[in-house]
Amino acid sequence: MDGGPPPVSLPPRPDDAHKGTFGTVLVVGGRDDAESCMVGGPAFAALGALRVGAGRVLLGVPRTIESACLSVTPSATGAPIPDDPIEAADRLKELIVGVQAMVVGPGLGTGPVAKALVEAALDSSLPVVLDADGLNVIASDPVLLARSSASCVITPHPGEFQRLAEALGLPPRPRDDADRIEAAAALADRLGVITVLKGQGTVVSDGRTNWTCPLGTPALATAGTGDVLAGVIGGLLSQDPGSPRDSAMLGVWIHAAAGERWAARHGDAGLLAAELAEEVPSVLRDLPRRG
Repeated sequence: MDGGPPPVSLPPRPDDAHKGTFGTVLVVGGRDDAESCMVGGPAFAALGALRVGAGRVLLGVPRTIESACLSVTPSATGAPIPDDPIEAADRLKELIVGVQAMVVGPGLGTGPVAKALVEAALDSSLPVVLDADGLNVIASDPVLLARSSASCVITPHPGEFQRLAEALGLPPRPRDDADRIEAAAALADRLGVITVLKGQGTVVSDGRTNWTCPLGTPALATAGTGDVLAGVIGGLLSQDPGSPRDSAMLGVWIHAAAGERWAARHGDAGLLAAELAEEVPSVLRDLPRRG
């Protein structure tokens, strides 16, 4: 690894801790309908959150895929979501009691239930990581995020960024590194969020200050690794809810470092999302902690 971590330390891990000490993450995602069945996204996000040290993860997914998701992440707790928009929103409001952070969007779809869940999440006072279909819901109705008071981290890949930029009248897809920094900052400023613009040299911006990750590997260019990243950021937020920018920067670096560690042993192809999550604890071991 050539690039050191950002100037951010991990939350403390006191000796007398219990799982409640390190927060609960609610992952909201997954779908099972006539168009597709999406199990991996929420399950991999849950793995990322647990591997970065979250004390507990709730998997808010359709009941029909709950068992499949838990087979990937059996340490999580199932929290089935109804398939009616009003009931789904009410269920999310029940689930967030005792939760410190949310990850919303992996495999979620963009239908009425998805929109109701995104809106309910953004109406809460919890920090929210919006990923994947959560971003596509916002692209179809940016007002949902613009009027939210939630502390929010968004994690678009280039395609998702393009859809958001078009919806907001921002310049199109960035062409080079300088454009990527400007694009991430513009999106963060317009929406009042922390933007994590994924890709080679992932950029984290709050609209004023920008940081570019110095690490990365082509091995990360595979399905599910972005879901792990969303979970890692959510897991850090559950332990340190008041620092979304720090959690985003540290999460991006941990994710990239984990990818590099796997690639150093196996090469630049063939990485599976679950294997990426397995690398996270060894990266944490080498990072400083507060307190």
